Amino acid sequence: MTTEQDLKAERDRFVAFTFCWSDIVVELDHDYNMVFIAGAIAAVTGKSEKELIGKPITNIVAEEDHMLFLQVSSSVTENNRIESVSIKMAGRKGPTPPIEMMGYRVKDLRDHLFIGLRLGNNFGRSTKQKKDEVSGLLDDKSFIDAAQSRIKQQAMVGETVEMTMLDMDQLQELANSLGNDDAGHLMNSVGAYLRSSSIGGDTAGRISDNKYSLVHKSGLDVDKLQNQISEMASTASGGKVNLDVKCATMQVDSENISDEDLANGLAYTINQFKNARGADFTTGALTQNMSSLVSEAQNKIATFKTVVKEREFFIAFQPIIGTRDGKIHHYECLARFRGEHAGKSPYEYIVFAEETGLIPEFDLAMVQMALQWLAQQPKNKQIHVAVNVSGYSVGDSGYVNKLIMLLRENEWAAESLMFEITESARLESLDEANVFIQTLRQMGYKVCLDDFGAGAASFQYLSTLEVDIVKLDGSAVRNALKAPKGRSFLIALGNLCRDLKVQTIAEQIDDPRGLTFVRDCGIGYVQGYLFGKPSPNVRDFDPLPKSELFSKKAMSNNAATMEVLTRI
Repeated sequence: MTTEQDLKAERDRFVAFTFCWSDIVVELDHDYNMVFIAGAIAAVTGKSEKELIGKPITNIVAEEDHMLFLQVSSSVTENNRIESVSIKMAGRKGPTPPIEMMGYRVKDLRDHLFIGLRLGNNFGRSTKQKKDEVSGLLDDKSFIDAAQSRIKQQAMVGETVEMTMLDMDQLQELANSLGNDDAGHLMNSVGAYLRSSSIGGDTAGRISDNKYSLVHKSGLDVDKLQNQISEMASTASGGKVNLDVKCATMQVDSENISDEDLANGLAYTINQFKNARGADFTTGALTQNMSSLVSEAQNKIATFKTVVKEREFFIAFQPIIGTRDGKIHHYECLARFRGEHAGKSPYEYIVFAEETGLIPEFDLAMVQMALQWLAQQPKNKQIHVAVNVSGYSVGDSGYVNKLIMLLRENEWAAESLMFEITESARLESLDEANVFIQTLRQMGYKVCLDDFGAGAASFQYLSTLEVDIVKLDGSAVRNALKAPKGRSFLIALGNLCRDLKVQTIAEQIDDPRGLTFVRDCGIGYVQGYLFGKPSPNVRDFDPLPKSELFSKKAMSNNAATMEVLTRI
């Protein structure tokens, strides 16, 4: 006969086993009341074991996950178990980030359910994490997500952490100078060393070619970190390169900071770091605590939200013109700011909105303004305009749902409105993006893919995303003009698009030579300052500036000149 002492011993054995995996262990009776608790429960919930014993488990599970927890737990028998389910707990400052849960029933222990909760290496890990293939480190966006989860996890157990940013200006150049094997070994070594120095070995990222960041415990010897990486570079170069590793370390004090504010603060900090150039990156420039950066980010976010809400911006139009007939095909809608923000770089505002997750709201506002403008135009004069949709917005279900609803309320706009997907590198799933694109096309809207030709991935996009138009990136056109084989490349690209029945636009055409070049390469349309800067008044392009460039004589002369230049 099994005694109570035997049962306690058996329970202790299971608890010890569970603790090999978990940070918190909870035993539940048949009514899901907590009869035993051990681990870091007080640090997470703010309540002691004594306060919780006898209370329902739902007291410490976030309300939004009550149903999930009960559904999963009720399905557990002695023949199966809960494996790697993500839930949120009711912490002392609101719901926690996702915590990994496992569980099993023990028949000999009154058929009670044992739950293990882990705050460890897999805490908050996104299934969509992207890694840099060369170093094995997280990319910038995945690093922000992982850092946020890790910082919150450490805060729950009372630990303060730090984030160090490293600028290694010559590292990529050194790797490029080595053979493939040596370069791969160097970058893998740097990545492995940074990972091993980060908390949990999973919170280090490659922010750009030469910029890295990691979240680590307070007290990490940063000087040793710098010296070790410099030594790796010296060894790889045979002692020829003395790598200068610049570092900035900030304390991440996440107390009293919401998840959203922490994410925005991290995004703002990493974006500042990414865009810092040379002397702009100093230890003092980025060594602040998280509270001050969150405050700075909050102010910028509040300002941007006001700009969107109060419509403190307007549309400036830039024409897209046929390379052979000189006729305007459509206008791209570009944002320009007014009031105290007048003259400020739209690019900086847009990048900030993308990095802090505000771009869907802005993209939707641009569509609304374009619809209002189109509704005011004379019905006897058909004008087509294209509005931008960031790759970030394409992956935002809230934006997609609101956009589709808005378009269904304005079905008349399908004849006049087009969509241009920018920042296509930010598309997380090409298949999901294609569903969005085909939904728009089925509703009668044409879709253009921006930034085409800027990278090898462009061809993967073209094979997966069924679009009506591609816009050739300005850098791709400039490089084609300079390179000996550039003409052949652009001709081949134009032929490929024609075979796929996709129209082509070359952007940043600012002089007659560029116009002649892309026209001779078979590109159908152009956009650029050659025909004037963007204007809030489309009448500024009627008649079209430089329309004489499309006369037969001019086209013949320009073609002859281009032929001579090509031979030189």
